[in-house]
Amino acid sequence: MSIFAFVLVVISAVIHASWNLLGKSSASSPAFFAMSCVGVGGLMLPLLGYVVMTIPELSSRFWWLLVVSGFFQMVYMAALALAYKHADVGVVYPIARALPVMMVAGITAGLGQSLPWIAWGGMLVVTLGCLLVPLVTFRQWHWRAYTQQGCLWALLAAIGTAGYSVIDKQAVDMLAVAGVPAAVAAVFYLGAQFLAAGGWLMLLYLPRSRRSELRQAWQLRRRALLTGGMMGGTYALVLLAMQYADNVSYVVALRQLSIPVGVIFGIWWLKEPSHRPRLVGASLVCLGLMAVSFR
Repeated sequence: MSIFAFVLVVISAVIHASWNLLGKSSASSPAFFAMSCVGVGGLMLPLLGYVVMTIPELSSRFWWLLVVSGFFQMVYMAALALAYKHADVGVVYPIARALPVMMVAGITAGLGQSLPWIAWGGMLVVTLGCLLVPLVTFRQWHWRAYTQQGCLWALLAAIGTAGYSVIDKQAVDMLAVAGVPAAVAAVFYLGAQFLAAGGWLMLLYLPRSRRSELRQAWQLRRRALLTGGMMGGTYALVLLAMQYADNVSYVVALRQLSIPVGVIFGIWWLKEPSHRPRLVGASLVCLGLMAVSFR
């Protein structure tokens, strides 16, 4: 991974942790994320139209990748919102952020992209550290703690993250082959993906019985738009970094820097307790990230 890609992902991780601290209280329904995606995607429509008219014609495969990526984004956002309904953020967030590291590594290895042993070891340490962060004491750990409903939704969110990460790498590579500048490709794909994910999320609210949730989300439209803007900003940096990385699994692993950043912000900003497993887990994440990024 290049230094430029490394810096982009670190900045993205800090923004990601920040918008989670600011917006978690609002993410109690997938409708909130639907409002965020549609709002930001709608604002970007003029830019998307301009780019489509100026870039070379893209194959149908690119558009299918975009649709499937939007579906996985919908899975991620909807599952994350439902997970926060059933479990504490300190349990859900690390699981949803940690498991994609190993998932994406396994997928990319299956696609023929080899990883050195130090990268595999680093990713394993990242995953272990993320699973320690929610604990209050080391004795508290038990596998049954991760079978609660909130953790299962977090697992589904992790699957969504792994899915769209692998697909997005292929899609932005196609834009690069078409001659689209890296920064333009990142912004264009981000806006298009927001609309795709928003469209999938809106399908959840076609039944009349569920439209009241959309009305509730509309009351929070300004916060939803702000959250969507921060979500878009952080992922735009990731999409740009993907174009300067040989293997997407390195980018996904480095994004987990948001976990120790979130722990530090929580202790400093929200005055959360600094439990020993939480600090040890955050330290393991940092060590694992160093092994992955500086192989």
